[in-house]
Amino acid sequence: MRKFIRFLIGMMACAVLAYSSYQLYIFFTETSASSRLNTSMVEEYVTVKPRPEAPAVPDQTAEPGQTLPAETQAPLETPPIEVDFAQLRQQSGNVIGWLYCEDTPVNLPVAQSDDNAYYLRRLLDGTDNNAGTLFADYRNAPDFSDRNTVIYGHNMKNKTMFGSIGDYRDQEYYDTHPVWWLLTENGNYKLELVAGYVTASTSEAYDHPDTDEEALDLARLAVESSTFQTALTLNPGDRYVTMSTCSYEFDNARYVLVARLVPAA
Repeated sequence: MRKFIRFLIGMMACAVLAYSSYQLYIFFTETSASSRLNTSMVEEYVTVKPRPEAPAVPDQTAEPGQTLPAETQAPLETPPIEVDFAQLRQQSGNVIGWLYCEDTPVNLPVAQSDDNAYYLRRLLDGTDNNAGTLFADYRNAPDFSDRNTVIYGHNMKNKTMFGSIGDYRDQEYYDTHPVWWLLTENGNYKLELVAGYVTASTSEAYDHPDTDEEALDLARLAVESSTFQTALTLNPGDRYVTMSTCSYEFDNARYVLVARLVPAA
């Protein structure tokens, strides 16, 4: 009898090991497929623009009229990349934008479906994949004209999708990455980050404000809970993008990153 019990325990252990190995295989296979597709899209559809040089500045120690070249680059007033949306739409007609943050893994398309489930487990080309695709809430306008547009993405261990936005828990990370860019077919936007915080999946962070006052109140609540501080001043009429990913402080926790939408050239 004891031998039989040991045999059953051994079989169960083998089954658990086999299942765990299979799950790891699926994870790495899907993660690799997601990374390959995203890399190929960046290579085919995204062009990094040359960064403009800052104009020469007067040399306070030189003779009147003399100038010396600036040692720093000019601040960006336009996105540092261009996206070929005409070609990108051949991957999917559901593409509504492209998110980019310099020197981070965020260089990804944003899609939108008629529900919040389709892209949760699908790549942009429709392939089943647990890495999913960044997608806007189906209740939002696809042109980002709402007062609060919500974009969802998985918290991937390899930092892809929205796996890096939790790094904004660190003030230093915000200080070196205070701006994102949102490119669309009909216009580009600078995303000035105003807050990042942990919240519940059912919190007010996902609200769709009906008035400018409600949007401003929502942004102020975000700032009060933020894991980093900014010098930005919030104004009535500002529009926002809320980027959401899973977090693990409690059941159904989320880390959300709130950005002000500023039209760019």
